[in-house]
Amino acid sequence: MRNTFLSFAAVLSLAFCWAISSSFFAEEFGKAGYYADSLHGRKTASGEKYDKNLLTCAHKSLPFGTKIRVTRLDNKHSVIVKVNDRGPFSEGYVVDLSRKAAEELDLIKVGHARVKIEVVEKPAPGTSKLAKSAEKTAATQLVRPVQHTTTTKQATTLTAKGIADGDAAAATAEEPVKAAPRKSELLKVDISSLEKKGFGIQITTLNDADNVLPVIRKLRKDWPGKVMVTVERDEAADVNTYRVLLGPYTEQNAADVQQKRAERKGYKKCFVVDLAQM
Repeated sequence: MRNTFLSFAAVLSLAFCWAISSSFFAEEFGKAGYYADSLHGRKTASGEKYDKNLLTCAHKSLPFGTKIRVTRLDNKHSVIVKVNDRGPFSEGYVVDLSRKAAEELDLIKVGHARVKIEVVEKPAPGTSKLAKSAEKTAATQLVRPVQHTTTTKQATTLTAKGIADGDAAAATAEEPVKAAPRKSELLKVDISSLEKKGFGIQITTLNDADNVLPVIRKLRKDWPGKVMVTVERDEAADVNTYRVLLGPYTEQNAADVQQKRAERKGYKKCFVVDLAQM
């Protein structure tokens, strides 16, 4: 009887291990997006800083340090990335990729695509303690970008000199510390509505507003006064779609000429559109 029980327990143990292994290496399907460039250098849920030039990603539940293969279903391009952040939190999305990873999947122009996810490597044993700590932090609070302040440091110094906490707060209010100057750029923006007639060249489609301005600035160097943007709102999916175009051109022949020019400039997937149909 005891041997039978032990045999049964062994079978259950093996089945349990197999189930865990199977679930860990199971495939996952959904949409992939990518980080806006403005997030470069900000803190992720794992504690690492986001680097757009590294192959990393955000996933809702896989342990930090896990390496996964992300395969785009329509063009079969794939990339291996490391999980170091939590997300995405939009319905239907299963992974957010770094810019470099998105470039590997040719995702920059389209903004998002359906993908398959496969786990290829578990986190290294040496990182387990750090990963667990980061997981606990991510689970209990929203990780925000690092914010620099001098108030706490100055208040502590004043308290050490014998000034009470309340007086320290008053002192810091009376003697504000000037923040270090930040690099900034002043841009002139001219936005006006256009009548939908004539022809245009659709350059790219984006879902992240942070990526629209760099494209516009680049295009304006070669087509000053000819860059247009349409904005479409999908309330159900809570997504904006931005189409960057050149135009308008009264004749289609003129648009065809500019479309070929845009191809030579590197916009290989651009095409002519009838603005009245948009």
